Amino acid sequence: MGKRIDSNKSVESNIKKSLTALLIAFVFLGAYFCYALLFYGDRWFANAYNPRVSLDAWEPKVVPGDIKDRKGKLLATTIKERRKNPDTNEKQSYYYRSYSGGHKEAASLSHVVGFNNPRYGRSGVEALQIRYLMGYNNPIYERIYQKVFLSEEVGNALHLTIDTDLSKYIDSLLGSHKGSAVVMNAQTGEVLAMVSHPTFNPNNLDGGLTGDVLVNRATEGLYAPGSIFKIIVAATALDNIEDVLDYSFECHGQITIGNHSISCSEGKAHGQVDLARALEVSCNGYFAELAIRLGGEKLIKTGETFGFNQDFIFPDLKLVASRLGIKANTDDKGLALSAIGQGNVRVTPLHMAMVASAIANDGVMMEPKLVYEVVGRTGKTQKQLQPSIYRKSMGEENASIMQDILQTAVFQGTGKAAAVKGRQVAGKTGTAEILDKESNIRNNAWFIGYMFGEKSKIAVAVVLEDVDPGQTGGKAAAPLAGKIFKKAIDLGY
Repeated sequence: MGKRIDSNKSVESNIKKSLTALLIAFVFLGAYFCYALLFYGDRWFANAYNPRVSLDAWEPKVVPGDIKDRKGKLLATTIKERRKNPDTNEKQSYYYRSYSGGHKEAASLSHVVGFNNPRYGRSGVEALQIRYLMGYNNPIYERIYQKVFLSEEVGNALHLTIDTDLSKYIDSLLGSHKGSAVVMNAQTGEVLAMVSHPTFNPNNLDGGLTGDVLVNRATEGLYAPGSIFKIIVAATALDNIEDVLDYSFECHGQITIGNHSISCSEGKAHGQVDLARALEVSCNGYFAELAIRLGGEKLIKTGETFGFNQDFIFPDLKLVASRLGIKANTDDKGLALSAIGQGNVRVTPLHMAMVASAIANDGVMMEPKLVYEVVGRTGKTQKQLQPSIYRKSMGEENASIMQDILQTAVFQGTGKAAAVKGRQVAGKTGTAEILDKESNIRNNAWFIGYMFGEKSKIAVAVVLEDVDPGQTGGKAAAPLAGKIFKKAIDLGY
């Protein structure tokens, strides 16, 4: 009898434990579902496979709203024509999206604006902001009114932070180069231009979508950063080494880490250098030594405050995560290679524009913004830009030190070609060595930095892919950045 009672108690105990485990799992699953819905709901809604928001070319229920730039220039609209429907063999109203008046110049904004096409689906703003463009954000009374009184429901007009004139100018600068350029207002996070090459004409998708032309290199292109990553190493040192400004290093043009040698550009010996001088001349030996002294844990901590290894969940755009490629136990060789932007470090141009913005903005990194305002059918503004702080990347005092050092790097260092007469310009060049398909060494040329403009601090990131070995960040990317700064001034920024 006693054994049977004990057995019953054991079964009852196991049932209680199982139910408790199931309850905990249910609560966890519910919490995760709420988290996913909150952060990813809009992205799921905007998915190309969501039939509710697809553009029905023949007699659509909802006509998508226009897309305009910050100055009101029309970037995308819906055109209505009478055509013969091959399915019904009758003339019907046919709808299609037209970009920049149907002209080829739409290519300069194609990756930002994207396309909404019955055959090819959606991309860019046409995809991610479809909720506004189709009017699904409208209050219930407006949606009822449209269903009752309008023959076709209409979406809302979307004004972007983009400046068309600046984008077209950058497009012409990039020319036949593969690469990307991003321009941001460092104080508000507004993306003024985001150009990716090669590009495409969204008005003529048939036959124009070859290779990786649809890849938005500004947000999806992961590049070895080269020496622009030295900014992160320098920021780590300022946070963790009290006397780092006095720490000096004798550069002989080459340093050996274990059985691996790291050379400065063209093997040039820089002599005695401190942090400021090492950034100015981009001394590889100094930063390799400094990274080893700091160690992986400190580099990871600072890197993550600048947004590395983070899932970027922004409401206005999609951005892939930049990777540090460093672990707490990374060996000296790995730390040294990462310090000069080789190794396993990978970054996107937009993220690097955010890094430059954080330094310009006294250490505060702003969330990138692409939506300037949403205007409803009646002309009423439904949503306006609200700048948001993404994270505090560094203290104001250390940010001020970095500002002074990076200004010197442009004034008399490797970034001289980005200088603008009469303006405070700061920045850093980078040259990352890569292997092409034939295993030949080529370069990715970088410049990131900022300028004090007429009304705001303008941050820029420029990367040119696969340039000749003789072309460096200072020779290829910095001159483009200088021209972009000058154009921004001409446009009143």
